[in-house]
Amino acid sequence: MNLKEYKELIDNKPIHIATVNEEGNPNLSVASDVRVLNENEIIISVNEMVHTQENINKNPNVVITAFNTDWVGLRIFGRGKFYTDGEYYDFCNKTFFSNNEVSPFGATKPKGAIVVTIEKIEDFR
Repeated sequence: MNLKEYKELIDNKPIHIATVNEEGNPNLSVASDVRVLNENEIIISVNEMVHTQENINKNPNVVITAFNTDWVGLRIFGRGKFYTDGEYYDFCNKTFFSNNEVSPFGATKPKGAIVVTIEKIEDFR
């Protein structure tokens, strides 16, 4: 299991991230400010995703899907952690907002970063 094999499906592409709250209710969010950090971690810049943040802080289990226009893709199971400062936040700020970009929601800097450590990958190639 090496995420670097899937960079073309993940980096700067829309992904779906599913979380569950304390009552067991699911939440699904879409993010595109995404990068493979290394062979075991993905980083997601958080511009909105309020429920995703809350859920990860209480239950770190997540599922991520990524696919291309030919429906070639993968499902990633892992554990997420939310950061509001430090090296991961700085990475998102520098990587996704360094040229005065504005998100579709009007953000000019990230609200935080989610780092997902991968436990399992299901490949749909």
